[in-house]
Amino acid sequence: MSEREAIQEVSTQEGYAYWAASYDQENNALIAVEEAYVNPILARLPFKRVLDVGTGTGRHALKLARVGANVTAIDQSLEMLAVARQRAQNDNLSIDFQRTSFDAGLPFADSQFDLLICALVLCHVSDINKTVGEFARVLQPGGYMLITDFHPDSVQVGWRTQFKQERTRYLLPNFPHTRDTYLELITDNGLSILNVLDSPLREVPEGYLSAELLHGHEEQLLSLVILAQKEEREP
Repeated sequence: MSEREAIQEVSTQEGYAYWAASYDQENNALIAVEEAYVNPILARLPFKRVLDVGTGTGRHALKLARVGANVTAIDQSLEMLAVARQRAQNDNLSIDFQRTSFDAGLPFADSQFDLLICALVLCHVSDINKTVGEFARVLQPGGYMLITDFHPDSVQVGWRTQFKQERTRYLLPNFPHTRDTYLELITDNGLSILNVLDSPLREVPEGYLSAELLHGHEEQLLSLVILAQKEEREP
């Protein structure tokens, strides 16, 4: 008889510290469906100076640096940043990686970036009001904000950010913001919504989910992608 799987609750920081070494090898359905939407969006946006908030192992930072952007990438996890820095070094890319927690505000001047991307992060933040305000503050007028997240509908029904190592499944905290909260906070901070994409499980590429998991949940929303633009200042 095989041993039962252990379940362990961990903080966001603990979870990503444990996950860092294997994060890029995971068969991650959420990342797969998110990137299917995000990559075409990034391909058509104009940008020069980018802030990647919660860069993790640098998956978006690296692709943006490869096309010539000046990228600043922040995260609170030393372990995830170590992986990101090594990946950038391996690809001979210059990226300004910084360890910082953005809960108390971003350490950047107003209107410093023309693209801000925050991918799969805000579901781990208990109060996103100030966070979104800070995103808007450091964004130039006319600049773009691209937010992706574990879909609020899935969080609200109890789905969790999680990963497995050996016989232990680690569960990270997710906070149940609503889809409307994301949209209202973005528009309240002077941005216009350009596109909102809600991705159900049936859009996950083949091979990422078992038939048992998918069955009966095909329409469950997995990923939320929001593209917004900061309004230009009036002359």
